[in-house]
Amino acid sequence: MKCTIDTREQEAINRILDYYNNNKADYPNIEEIEVAELSTGDFKTNDNYFGSERKSIHDLMESMQKGRLKQQLYELRQVYKVPMLLVEDYDGMMDCILKNPQYHPNVIKGLVTSALAHNGVHIQFVNGFYVEFLLDTVNKLYDGKRELYENFGYTSIRTRSTSKEDFQKYFVFGLCRVGPKVGYSLLSAFDNSITNIVNASVEELQQVKGISEENAKHIKSLFK
Repeated sequence: MKCTIDTREQEAINRILDYYNNNKADYPNIEEIEVAELSTGDFKTNDNYFGSERKSIHDLMESMQKGRLKQQLYELRQVYKVPMLLVEDYDGMMDCILKNPQYHPNVIKGLVTSALAHNGVHIQFVNGFYVEFLLDTVNKLYDGKRELYENFGYTSIRTRSTSKEDFQKYFVFGLCRVGPKVGYSLLSAFDNSITNIVNASVEELQQVKGISEENAKHIKSLFK
């Protein structure tokens, strides 16, 4: 499968192409990465099956503050079967919080996952070098592992209710690698409490049906 990087992503172009060219053997399902202007997102597979938007934590907060995030996510979902938002430099969140004390880490996660629940977009917070995760995701999609990304079912959540119960569902269902089916099990296992889920150990998360050790560690990493 051929992929495309948006011409406006000047910094990312060199990072992605250099990494790909030096590690082609690790990504047999990616035939070529070209550069062209994209109308939606900044990286995609050329069949429009997968598309992603990359933001630094600073960009994310600015998009939230200016009300642009919801529209950007909506456009990703309209164009791509598997849309993804990659939030880079997660370690930089503390600097953002010091400058914007109204944005506690859990507030950011809650706002983002709530927005994602309405639009069916996957989210992945990454520290440092995001390119490896991006290319690994694309390679898996074309290696017979699409169910890992297609079965999250976020688009089924369309209500605009702001009740406590619905917000809990938006938050939990929106976590990458969770989705509605496992999300219901998580809420049930931890007394419908997001706080209990956030504070749960890897071992406790593994006790929930549908959560492997790998996914438990991944969920736990989202709240460090």
